[in-house]
Amino acid sequence: MSALEEQEEVVVGGRYWLTQPLAVGGMAEVFLARQQSDGGFAKDVVIKRLRPELAKDSRVVSMFHDEARVSGMLSHCNSVHVFDSGTHEGLPYMAMEYIRGEELNQLCRRGIGCGEFLPLEHAIELIRQAALGMSYYHNLCDSEGKALDLVHCDISPNNLLIGQDGYLQVIDYGISQFRGQKYRDAQLVPGKLSYMSPEQAKRGTLDHRSDIFSLGIVLYEITLGRRLFRGPASEVLPRIVSCDIEAPTFVRHDYPGALESIVMRALEAEPSDRYQEANDFAEALGEYLREERMRTGPIGVARYLDRLAVAEGGERREHFISEAELDSDEEQLDFDRGLFSGFSAMADQGPKAAEAWDEVDEDESAVADALGIDIELVRTASRAATDGEMPTQNAHPEHPASEESLARDDEEESSKEASAPASAPESAKSASKENSEAKRPAPEAASGGSASLLMLAVGIALGVAGAFAIGAL
Repeated sequence: MSALEEQEEVVVGGRYWLTQPLAVGGMAEVFLARQQSDGGFAKDVVIKRLRPELAKDSRVVSMFHDEARVSGMLSHCNSVHVFDSGTHEGLPYMAMEYIRGEELNQLCRRGIGCGEFLPLEHAIELIRQAALGMSYYHNLCDSEGKALDLVHCDISPNNLLIGQDGYLQVIDYGISQFRGQKYRDAQLVPGKLSYMSPEQAKRGTLDHRSDIFSLGIVLYEITLGRRLFRGPASEVLPRIVSCDIEAPTFVRHDYPGALESIVMRALEAEPSDRYQEANDFAEALGEYLREERMRTGPIGVARYLDRLAVAEGGERREHFISEAELDSDEEQLDFDRGLFSGFSAMADQGPKAAEAWDEVDEDESAVADALGIDIELVRTASRAATDGEMPTQNAHPEHPASEESLARDDEEESSKEASAPASAPESAKSASKENSEAKRPAPEAASGGSASLLMLAVGIALGVAGAFAIGAL
């Protein structure tokens, strides 16, 4: 039981009122909190706090401080923000951005379920945004102007968050490597196996180009509607190391050739043959969109989210309805003409296709065996990179999800919870949508938020269905 559940009111750092427990992971607890100040100032934030039983482990404390130190330096529209950090009653904590959105993996699954998989132009736009965020991250410098040589090490669809405004944010910096970090086990192999670069899988020296390869995997998958490296660790690892990648046009003959060239360059086996900067990757994608005259951008992505909401029984948001639609005499104008025309990443869609899209759970012992390392090294990386979760619902903040979609989410949640491993934290396995109504520290401070909101906490996804968090716990 967390401190919040044992007490009526918990105030962290003298200014953050914890209002709702969101997640418990291997390293930290995550809470929705309310920051209040004079003049009626109030802001929802997420507090990530080290678990009490780990407070005496100097290695874990150093990892937590390292993450806070680097995350606090980030200030970019495509990166999650950390506002504050400190220590309260002997426990380090971070105050992080509270975001309403959903992971790219979940967005793709929703699209399949609705029969409207992520359109090609928006898939490209989202990876373009991710590449811009990673370029900023890779080139971050310290206060003296020295490069930090940051490498994310864990790019995957679960760590790319799409907000309801159509902007993507790269999340989960808990296992990044950078110059000057206090704790880093050279033998540690962080990251999700199926999104590793060849050099990462071989436990070689990494630089920012490893992240470009990982981002290339994501682009390959969301523009083809299929996983690239899917299967048991013993089969996946050799394919990654040898860079055994089937060109997109071999999978789909109608795949755009110019886009294939971009994808395959990002997936070159040798780092020197890839895009040398994430900015170059983003520029190539932007140029492709312009040459093909594809209509996209954050507004286009947001309208696609509205389309999914309507398919699930929800409503559109008025401020994303264009003037052309308002002036039209047609009763029901296609609110993004051409959005789903042309090449479609996934021809066969529906519940069965959604199941096929899901990743294969990576067993720690199988991954350790495939990599030829001690299982504890995998567990250490897992602890840093898979923490925290919270209930989510696929709806816009402006309107509730339909009863049908909520029932579907509940059914999926129950099914996956039943199959969760016995070692998973009980608080994580019991996460439910009833928890999403937050208690407020004072009536006048209450605003926004309900069980119908799609909420993502800043922390790391623990992996239980329907619950997500941003960052590393």
